[in-house]
Amino acid sequence: MIICSTAAALSGCPPLSSLQLSENSFYTSPNKRKVLLIGIDGLRPDALEAARTPHLDDLIAHGAYSNHAQSGEYTVSAPGWSNILTGVWEKKHGVKDNSFRGAKYDRYPSLFTRIEKSYPSLSTVSIVSWEPINDKIIPVADKRHSNHEDDCLVMKLAVDTLTQENHDLIFVYFGDVDLAGHKYGFHPSVSGYRKEIEEVDGQIGSVLQAVYQRQNYSHEDWLILCTTDHGGRRGGHGQNTPQDRTIFYLASGKSVNPGKIERTPKQVDIVPTILKHLQISVDPGWGLDGKVCGL
Repeated sequence: MIICSTAAALSGCPPLSSLQLSENSFYTSPNKRKVLLIGIDGLRPDALEAARTPHLDDLIAHGAYSNHAQSGEYTVSAPGWSNILTGVWEKKHGVKDNSFRGAKYDRYPSLFTRIEKSYPSLSTVSIVSWEPINDKIIPVADKRHSNHEDDCLVMKLAVDTLTQENHDLIFVYFGDVDLAGHKYGFHPSVSGYRKEIEEVDGQIGSVLQAVYQRQNYSHEDWLILCTTDHGGRRGGHGQNTPQDRTIFYLASGKSVNPGKIERTPKQVDIVPTILKHLQISVDPGWGLDGKVCGL
């Protein structure tokens, strides 16, 4: 197995060779359409563009991209990731803060729950470094891993999963950019914030390399999506302001219409875009608020 050592070095994580990755790969699923959803918590789009991020820049250059996408009005993690993963806004899923009080996931579950219940032949994975995502939003998936604020482990598990296993939908969440924003300030001029963005880009580079080096990659149709839950300001985030609500939306893959996305993408567009790529018809009863974006 060949891994991009440069990406691993830039990530600030131990070399992948020291993480005891398996050498054995097997690919069994007949489904050739695959989705990798990358979540980066608290990443302002102007900070993404100011940082040195060669791996995300490459996706942007060859994909569909917007630096003026919009979150919901509640700009903290629980409602933001609920918007992204359920495809409906806060008024439906009910989550308005990180307490998760008022959640209506029984009526508006995550995409993972819908797939597991209605399309059990598809295989799903969620790997996160903020445990409430899996504990609350994604309680059901074929494989779930949660840990406490360790993006290096997220990267390792994602690489291992992509190398050894064959799933159809993989969500990989990185939380350290948000932690750096709270520590140093959410702004492109803040060096500590930019540095963490660059480290996460290195981790994402290793994940992407694992995708590109899959045994059957040339016969697969991957859609790679990347977005964030909120922006921020020097003093933090959580307000209904342009700085907090403006986010980025990135789609890359064979089925993507490349270039600048002219309309304003929304967080809730992620779910219908994934469903279209996986050729799953939307049930009107699901009440989705988003639209397909980038395909």
